[in-house]
Amino acid sequence: MSVFKNFTNLIITLGLLTGVSFGSYQFCNWYDCNGFLAQMSGDLICNACIDIFYHLKNHQLSIYGSMFSLFTYQMTTLINKAKSSSDTYIFEDYKLGKKSPRRLKISK
Repeated sequence: MSVFKNFTNLIITLGLLTGVSFGSYQFCNWYDCNGFLAQMSGDLICNACIDIFYHLKNHQLSIYGSMFSLFTYQMTTLINKAKSSSDTYIFEDYKLGKKSPRRLKISK
């Protein structure tokens, strides 16, 4: 699986979780679950709101951790590739243009 596809899947999942979180937050505010009696288990819908917030928070933290891990892995891979020595020149694989030299000048 490619890195771009992994990152895209994580972004879509994060967006979906954020949308569900925002929608449930708006519903719970509309239902007035922010009061003191709602926090004391006085209403089943408010209990469901608290439970939903708890589970969404856990999933969002795992998604953030996955995105951070993917990003740091890719940056480490990029740095390791940049540090490794190579015997080829940067422009060696490119096709020659009209005004380019016909041979590589290798200075020793």
